[in-house]
Amino acid sequence: MGVKNATMSQRLKQFMWCVLPGVAATVLVLWVFSSQPDLIKRFDLRIYDKFLERTSGGEPSDVPILIDIDEKSLQRYGQWPWSRYRAAQLLAKLYGNGVAAIGVDILMSEPDRTSPSLVIDQIKKDFNVDIKHTVFPKDLLDNDLMFANVLGQISAVMSSFISNSSSDIPASPVPSLRLSEIRASGAPSLIECVPNGLGLTMPLPVLSKAARGVGFMNAEGDIDGLFRRLPLFMSYDGKLIPSLALATLSLAAGGGSKASQLMVKMDVDGPSSVKFSDITIPMSHEGSLPVMFRRRADGAGTDIYPRYSACDVIEGRVGPDLLNGKIAFVGSTVAGLKDLRPTPFDNAYPGLELHAALVDTILSGRFLTVPQWLPGAEFLITLAVGIFAMLLFGLAPPVIYVSLSIAAAFAVWQGTLWQFTNKGMFFSPTYPFLALALNGFFITGMRFWLEDKSKRVLKKAFSNYVSPEVVSQIMAKGSAASLQGEQRDITIIFTDIRGFTSLTEKLQPTQVVELLGRYFTPMTAIVRESGGTLDKFVGDAMMAFWNAPIDVPEHPRRAVQALLDMHTKLDELNVSLEADMGVRLAMGGGIHTGQAHVGNMGTEDLMDYTAIGDTVNTASRVEGMCSKYGSGAVVSGETRALCADDFAWQRIDTVRVKGRTQGVELWQPMTFDEAAARKDELELWAEAFAHYEKGEFSEARKICAQLAEKFDKIKLYKIFEERCAELMENAPENWDGILKYDTK
Repeated sequence: MGVKNATMSQRLKQFMWCVLPGVAATVLVLWVFSSQPDLIKRFDLRIYDKFLERTSGGEPSDVPILIDIDEKSLQRYGQWPWSRYRAAQLLAKLYGNGVAAIGVDILMSEPDRTSPSLVIDQIKKDFNVDIKHTVFPKDLLDNDLMFANVLGQISAVMSSFISNSSSDIPASPVPSLRLSEIRASGAPSLIECVPNGLGLTMPLPVLSKAARGVGFMNAEGDIDGLFRRLPLFMSYDGKLIPSLALATLSLAAGGGSKASQLMVKMDVDGPSSVKFSDITIPMSHEGSLPVMFRRRADGAGTDIYPRYSACDVIEGRVGPDLLNGKIAFVGSTVAGLKDLRPTPFDNAYPGLELHAALVDTILSGRFLTVPQWLPGAEFLITLAVGIFAMLLFGLAPPVIYVSLSIAAAFAVWQGTLWQFTNKGMFFSPTYPFLALALNGFFITGMRFWLEDKSKRVLKKAFSNYVSPEVVSQIMAKGSAASLQGEQRDITIIFTDIRGFTSLTEKLQPTQVVELLGRYFTPMTAIVRESGGTLDKFVGDAMMAFWNAPIDVPEHPRRAVQALLDMHTKLDELNVSLEADMGVRLAMGGGIHTGQAHVGNMGTEDLMDYTAIGDTVNTASRVEGMCSKYGSGAVVSGETRALCADDFAWQRIDTVRVKGRTQGVELWQPMTFDEAAARKDELELWAEAFAHYEKGEFSEARKICAQLAEKFDKIKLYKIFEERCAELMENAPENWDGILKYDTK
């Protein structure tokens, strides 16, 4: 539970560190949403185009058609511009075949230079030759008048052009528009909201007066140059002008004699819709309408609507079966006339077809609306995604936040796509995506920094205690929880140099420092190489343990082997120490295994990774037995039981050390080779100790006396000879084989 709580606390601290970059990322995205920079707009428009592809299928309206002054017609009647009488002939043919309304996508702002009257005047001026007008019928002298006479009899709308330059001066008055406004309280007028032109080019006065309407032919692209929407209204000199497509459609809806009455609904933010006849068209607050372009099955974005050659109409090859009830837009798609516009589906989309696409959008009811609440909803969705991303990237592990962030991005994409295709509203997924991306970038960057910092702390904390390999494992584990307090089964070793105090009296202080350095260097290397953790040095004593902070398999065996290796290394070291300083070192080491509390302990200013608990105290007491029994290595029964088959053992004693009520078995480890060499000795000792445990002190004393005489350098046998002699005289009533030590 302690480790779990420590881990949770660590994650909470990490999250708190991640809150600031998460908040910064979310606020940054919301600021970008409010400022709408061009780069994001461009990206947003690309996503809009992808969504538009999903709705580009289906059958288009059969009402709009194109009458194309194409290459075939130019070859038949000569280069452009044609004489106005040819245009009059074309429009008369269309109307005569039942066309409901005609939109003329040709700007006729100058007189027709091919009119006979103008030609006669020019010849007289240049050559002083007066050609009598009587040569020509009166009705054929002026092509513009002839064209105006035809306009007065048919349902046609002429084109004007609104520009941002004041150099364009209208050649004729701007016709009044049949329009009324339904305003909400505090709503502006339509003319305040729509784009205002500084210049206007109108058809010739004789033509604009004769036509049933005049509409602008303008179309402006988005920031990336693509045409996605068309304005329905623009203004000039305080007057409203409809688009050519809207004027032609309203004329057709009015029966062809005059344009329908337009009713515009005005909200506080601007226009919301325009209605005429039974048609209601939603508008943006700037008075524009997105064109819902279509594509053919082969992927082409043009030639969606029926297109007929102008010469075929004039010469009667296109009849009422194809024209009756249609709205015809007359113009040219010839590339040389440069009336081509880039759209999401085609880089060379004929301007003539734009008008037909807008009429198709209206008649098909395929509207894309922007309700007043949409920007607020986008803001809230972006904020919600930002908060979600902050929690996700701040708390979840990588495998979770990667998968969930991908799932969230997919959900946002599918949700906004569904809204576009089913509800006709474009919720921009760009800003939720940006909130996910920036939170991911900022917070994961912070997490990587914190993790790197944590690893540096871990490396600094453990590099002096354990081997580089163990440090690498701790860092790979990547959790500062390794420093938190936890209960673990560990094996502890204490070592001490015998008679060190008296030894140092013979040496200079600098020699003592050098001696300890030469001693501790190989000893700590053995600990670290065996997977142990160096705890501390206290004078000439050393404490180390195994199985913390990381798991160490077979830690009791590793600890015992390390102690044996220390004695081997000390024998080698003593050769050089005796030669250099005239001293030899003797070492005792005690080992015990059990549960202990390990972790960083101390004050806020001074921390130390160590172990505390009864196991540590017992290990210290076991090491203290080395000097009492004259042994260089003493191991508790708990440790010996966990690695009994890995070494040979000699039973030393069972004692009740200070601070413990239970007896502790003491064992001396040795290699199997040493045990084989001492086979007779060890068997005899085992027999003596068995008598001792049973309370048969006389038999035990006899064997111990033999061993003490034969192996006079082994202190253990002399101790037990004397102890058995005492017990023979003063044997305890309830002998349990355990000797109690009241001192450390």
